[in-house]
Amino acid sequence: MMKQMTIKKKVTLWYTGIIALILGMVLVFMFYFVDKVGISATEEEVSTAVTGFSANFQFQDETYYLSEDTQFYQDGVMFCVYDDNGKLLYGTMPEKFPKQTILKSHTPRVITSGSSKWMVYDSVHTYGKNKAIWIRGITSIHAIEVFMTTSQKMMIILYPVFIVLIAMTGYFMLKRALKQVDLICDQVENISYGKDLTKRLPLPKVRDELYELSHKFNQMFERLEESFEKEQQFTADVSHELRTPVTVIISQCEYLIEDPVLGEEEKEEIMIILRQARRMSKLINEMLMIARGEMSESYDMEEVDLILLTEVIVEELREQAEKKKIQISVSSDRDVKMMGNHTLLLRMMMNLVQNAISYGKEHGHIDILWKEQGDMIIGEVKDDGIGIAQEDIPKIWDRFYRVDKSRSRENGGTGLGLSMVHFIVAVHGGQIHVESKKGEGTSFIFQFPKILESRKG
Repeated sequence: MMKQMTIKKKVTLWYTGIIALILGMVLVFMFYFVDKVGISATEEEVSTAVTGFSANFQFQDETYYLSEDTQFYQDGVMFCVYDDNGKLLYGTMPEKFPKQTILKSHTPRVITSGSSKWMVYDSVHTYGKNKAIWIRGITSIHAIEVFMTTSQKMMIILYPVFIVLIAMTGYFMLKRALKQVDLICDQVENISYGKDLTKRLPLPKVRDELYELSHKFNQMFERLEESFEKEQQFTADVSHELRTPVTVIISQCEYLIEDPVLGEEEKEEIMIILRQARRMSKLINEMLMIARGEMSESYDMEEVDLILLTEVIVEELREQAEKKKIQISVSSDRDVKMMGNHTLLLRMMMNLVQNAISYGKEHGHIDILWKEQGDMIIGEVKDDGIGIAQEDIPKIWDRFYRVDKSRSRENGGTGLGLSMVHFIVAVHGGQIHVESKKGEGTSFIFQFPKILESRKG
């Protein structure tokens, strides 16, 4: 999944994750620290209050005296006085406070009863012979608990919101920072489709790393443009020059086959020459079509009935499919029409269906589907044949690349079929991708805009 993400998404995900982790750790530490500080402050408060309350007692020999103005509640702390047997002498315990809470000298601790919590501090004072009284200070820590609980609930709500805001802000900043990279990617995409090689990248105002990268890319585009022009011209010239002699070879072979003087063995040898010459003629025509398209020759656009076009192709290839007992079905929920070049679209569908037949299994199926989706035309050619290995899928659009070289040659393939398909899709402003599993089949899915202005290939 990470491999399919853009750099912006990867960086955003990584730094958001790091910030979320650090922020989470800080919040945990903060809550722990605040809780400890609050408890510690309460311990200090109640112990100081008990110490101060003890000043109300005066001890003399076998007895003690309590000041008449003694108050058993001061600043949120309740005071209770016990004898050495734990009997309550003075003061009142809070409601719900456990009466049997044992006395522990100078040991602040938290006492819990249900949802209520108190901080308790006990101080013992001895007098006479083995006599003692206990002074207990009790204060509620409910406010601290409420504060911590409320804060935690708020952070549970605010934490993801804060993280999302950080992620969105970071992504926006990265998008602005990498805008020049997007321009480079768009231009490279144009190069890959063979469109408008004269375009150059706009240079940033600031001479930073992206400026240098854009400048180097522009230099590379200039060299690529020159090389492509030379290659296209060479391909077109060679293809054009080869058409005449190949046509002569084909015509002479067809003439010789009809010669009654020749025996069957000689005619079979001539048929071998004829098959290879026809294959060469097909290759030359495809190379010339691609070369002319890349040299920006214009194509006439008209309304094309894709269902009717597909039915014509299915009928033409029916005999070839029946040899492998392959069933071809065409489905669509309505008439599907688009603006396009009829000849090119016919060639595209012919190549895709022929490819499906060639690599389909015996008694297999080929499904051709068409549908409209908004302003787009969606098409699919699906087979249940041998499939394509995942490592081969990116290469199938390359010229002269064959997944199964031996079978392609046996079937008369040129290695330009899928390259032609990719070229024709690009001419019509469309996109195409492949879904395939080895041994299960392959699906070519493509889409076109319904309305396409007359354009150049």
